[in-house]
Amino acid sequence: MKKWMLCSLGLWMATLGYAESGRVFTLTTAGDVAPGLKANARAYLQDNSGVVVEAAADLEVDVSRPLDEIGREAAEAMEDSSFAVIVLARPTEERPQGVCLPHEHFAVLNIAKLEAAGDPAKLSRRIGQEGLRVMAMLLDMSPCPFPLCVLVGYDKPEELDQMSGNFCPPCRDRFARLSAEKGLRMLSEGDEIVLSE
Repeated sequence: MKKWMLCSLGLWMATLGYAESGRVFTLTTAGDVAPGLKANARAYLQDNSGVVVEAAADLEVDVSRPLDEIGREAAEAMEDSSFAVIVLARPTEERPQGVCLPHEHFAVLNIAKLEAAGDPAKLSRRIGQEGLRVMAMLLDMSPCPFPLCVLVGYDKPEELDQMSGNFCPPCRDRFARLSAEKGLRMLSEGDEIVLSE
């Protein structure tokens, strides 16, 4: 019993250390992306995941290139403290909804596919939902069958509007556990989440 308590105390102390240091998700943009979208997405992802998401400078890349090339360039530019990079991209041509390659530590979301007929609040929420999905995928989490989880599958972006904006409790616990195992920096109570207008 004492060994178990000591192991638990050690894990707890190690987790506390990650609040101060550790790796982070990095968020950047490519193409014509409104500045407020990145700030709103960062706040949404931090608030709903519990891990630190750092904003990086916008990528100066040719957005007519394939999304995986854009993601690789973003991953190459990552700092050592970054676990993975998420790129909010607005390609100049018709492209897939996005790409997520966990083994290469990047995901690219095509925000043009998430547009909501001139509704910026709806677009911002959809970007947050997709951001949580790719963060989970980058941690090698699988889809969830629970209909009130952001990790449930969907066919059209409009279906996101009827779905949860967050993880179900079991997926949130799994996300927190995997984040700690990967050495991600967790938000602490003093961390400020700033939401742009």
